[in-house]
Amino acid sequence: MAQEMCLFLRVFKNNLVIMIKGDSTEYNLLEQWTKDFDCQGFMTAEIGVREGLGSKIMLDNLKNIYLHVGIDPYGNLKYQHYDDTGSYTCDYTDTMRDKLLEDMAVYKGKFRLYNDTDTNFMNDHDFVESKFTFVHFDGPHMTKDVLTESIWFANRTGPKTRFVFDDFPKYNMQLIRDCLKPFGFDIMDQGKNKICLEKQRLVM
Repeated sequence: MAQEMCLFLRVFKNNLVIMIKGDSTEYNLLEQWTKDFDCQGFMTAEIGVREGLGSKIMLDNLKNIYLHVGIDPYGNLKYQHYDDTGSYTCDYTDTMRDKLLEDMAVYKGKFRLYNDTDTNFMNDHDFVESKFTFVHFDGPHMTKDVLTESIWFANRTGPKTRFVFDDFPKYNMQLIRDCLKPFGFDIMDQGKNKICLEKQRLVM
């Protein structure tokens, strides 16, 4: 699948222009699903930050965020990205991380980079008691990884929460959807590559 490269320009007071990039698709849908969504003072997260466009869209459009956490190990790690591929290395460099931190400095106090794997994040005691009301899943694209992430976050959701999954045709989204139904989630909207599930009922 050909990926589209999106650029956002941010102009600072010193007239320095910085480009925030994204390597995925359908950022217009992410913007639509985040626009004026009330996070009720809870946290939000993005797994797979890369150069920061997804996190920027979330921070610019979501309301009442306590803290947005971007989760990405960078460091050019070698791992299996999809169910039907072997392990390989992508260009998620530490230089990319440093550029991201520079670009996201404007969100100081609202953005935190968790520079480690999703597994270590989910095992970090600092976040065990946290609640999240919007999560963008754009990290590992293996079914088992996305499912593990989904269940972990589903156990830590506010009364109304949205989950957005990137490149969902590449893994078993039906299984993930079925596993999230007991938590009150179902499909709110979808495109060709992104899908949004919303917590539509409270689970007693």
